[in-house]
Amino acid sequence: MPVYNGERFLAGALDSLLAQTFEDFELIIADNASTDATADICRTYEVRDRRVRYVRNECNLGVYRNFNRVFRLSAGEYFKFAAADDFCDRELVRKCVEVLDADPGVVATYAKARFVDVDGNQLEVHDPGWHLMFDAPSERLKYVLVSGHWVNLPFGLLRSKELAQTRLFPLYVGGDCRLLGELCLRGKFFEIPEYLFFRRLHPQAASQNHGLDWQSLFFKGGRGHMELPFWHICLDHCTTIVCSQLSGRDKVSCLGTILARMVGGKRELLGELYTAWKYLYKTTLLTSK
Repeated sequence: MPVYNGERFLAGALDSLLAQTFEDFELIIADNASTDATADICRTYEVRDRRVRYVRNECNLGVYRNFNRVFRLSAGEYFKFAAADDFCDRELVRKCVEVLDADPGVVATYAKARFVDVDGNQLEVHDPGWHLMFDAPSERLKYVLVSGHWVNLPFGLLRSKELAQTRLFPLYVGGDCRLLGELCLRGKFFEIPEYLFFRRLHPQAASQNHGLDWQSLFFKGGRGHMELPFWHICLDHCTTIVCSQLSGRDKVSCLGTILARMVGGKRELLGELYTAWKYLYKTTLLTSK
């Protein structure tokens, strides 16, 4: 669990994980130099439950560097990312383990999600999901390339040895889709058809903030960085395709899918360049004064 200033929902998130019916796991909490009561809460749980391991970064690394760090600190056969503001049903981990144990061709499994507000009330948000059981890796990848919906899959269970072969999370908004692109080439994704995961939407959630200043701080750990997420994800997907084990024909087909997406999103690509230039210009002026 990577966390930064998560005191509001942290205890509930930890309680839901420690109450799992599958009990054989280690819960690693990587505190990204929080300034609220996060550290105190984590240390309380570390004393209370031997499965909890708490580590604290000296400075804010940015959210995805912290995600990557918590994975590198782990040693289990399977791995689950957990957010400090979400919670899950007590059967989630057990049912995910059963899927991975039963089918070595599946590299990641997760459950359907309910979206809730700050008080836990259900929201009318629907998600197509990532049930990618196609035999052809290129078909799984094409789905990832054209999809732009919620990414809840990392909050299920992943095979650690396969996750370790990826570049993990990049440092930009929407970069979790790059990870899915790499993972889907290594195996199938299985969606458990039960609502066992509860994703909380609130004003401080990453999905609810789109300003460049906020993105720079959240994803890089500091302000003043250029943010071009659509450019980054398209180019990163190209790298994934070129470096993959796909046949030449499949590579050309997948690259064509990316090109079509870029052509269709040219206004967004140009808009990112313009917005990023204005942001960097403004930041440079403020720094020079």
